[in-house]
Amino acid sequence: MIRIEICTNGYQSVINAQENGAHCTELCESLEVGGVTPSYGTLKKVAADMKIPVRVLIRPRSGNYIYNDAELEMMCLDIALIKELGYEGVVIGALTENGELDVEKIKAMMKAGEGMKFTFHRAIDACNDPLEALKILVDLGFDKVLTSGCKPKAADGIEMIAKMQQQYGDKIKIMAGGGVNVNNVLKIINETGVSNCHASLTVDVDNYCQNLYPEKVDNTGAAMCWKVSSPSLIKEMLNIVKNS
Repeated sequence: MIRIEICTNGYQSVINAQENGAHCTELCESLEVGGVTPSYGTLKKVAADMKIPVRVLIRPRSGNYIYNDAELEMMCLDIALIKELGYEGVVIGALTENGELDVEKIKAMMKAGEGMKFTFHRAIDACNDPLEALKILVDLGFDKVLTSGCKPKAADGIEMIAKMQQQYGDKIKIMAGGGVNVNNVLKIINETGVSNCHASLTVDVDNYCQNLYPEKVDNTGAAMCWKVSSPSLIKEMLNIVKNS
């Protein structure tokens, strides 16, 4: 069975995902910078209404995955809160300045969320040796890893994703993500052998007050429009993989 995870940038995207057949979601905010941890209000509201498995991205800022002690403390506090709210798991990652897994910081985050499930995010694609990193993640107890095959988009990283799947797919779920859409999802699945894909499938919201902001910006140039995971695109992708 092919499982589709929707990368949801807020409450409405989670609702759209679960109402249109998604198997699970990753919850984050600010997809334009690769995603960061959602606010407490978002976490509380989603926890109250979620009906499918949701894992929360743990990332305190944009930029690299090399975290100092203060950032680690904040991430562990977020993980403890997310566990308390009843989420299935979290999506984490940390690297050293040498481009290797920061195992000690990863272990600290896993301890904060003991009993939860853990996805390793696309920090895997920034590793010096992603295949060696996968071996370590298996030993640490991760059940899922998100990867674009060390390329900007999964469609460009098919060769590496296939290699990850071949070598470790029986030990950890290799989930292809990064630019996955209704036009390329079958190609990625067929050429890599993965059974898990991750996509945001976002479109501009309809109700951003077009009359007031016809150019989608205000007088300062600030964006007045935002994106949400599309119900129709989610449904289309689920139908594509179901009927393949």
